Amino acid sequence: MRDDKGFSLIELIVIIAIMGVVITFGVVRSEVIFSYNAQEAYKKVMSTLATEKTQVLAYSTLASGATSVHQTSGAVDPNVRDKGVYIEFYVDGNSIYTKTYVKGVPKSAEGKKVAGKGVTMICKVKAGSAVTDVPVSGGEGNGICFSYDRSTGAFLPYKDGNYIEEIHVIGGDREYVIRLMKKTGKAVQNGK
Repeated sequence: MRDDKGFSLIELIVIIAIMGVVITFGVVRSEVIFSYNAQEAYKKVMSTLATEKTQVLAYSTLASGATSVHQTSGAVDPNVRDKGVYIEFYVDGNSIYTKTYVKGVPKSAEGKKVAGKGVTMICKVKAGSAVTDVPVSGGEGNGICFSYDRSTGAFLPYKDGNYIEEIHVIGGDREYVIRLMKKTGKAVQNGK
């Protein structure tokens, strides 16, 4: 009676080949899923900016000439918080959410999920001739906020008089770019 302990060379080669196929399929599948999630997040960000702008213009009592949505410290400017309507994008767990505030009070208790795991959102802020990447990474109350001048419909500056020029939604092998037209307050698709 033979007591074999182990695998033959052929058995090991077959197992390694099967593992290679399974791993390759898993990586390709996750790239496809993350790419799809990025596309869906891109659509939701575009939709949120368009639909919530009407809320801002309808309900805000914010006078023209507000200096910025955020103060130098990063907190929402009290003038915008108490008199205006603003849209916040923030991270909770591995997901990105959005919530609209009317004079400092959220329209709904729960945020609306924009993107899930594997998707990142980066805002490009122009300060003079330099462009800085500001990722959406803070939790609720510490996210990236957008608001509009009620009299003109233009975007308010993000912080320190500087404007967000683009929003990049990235997932898998896809990157979607939303250009923000500061004078008109429009979000324009500009896919890469």
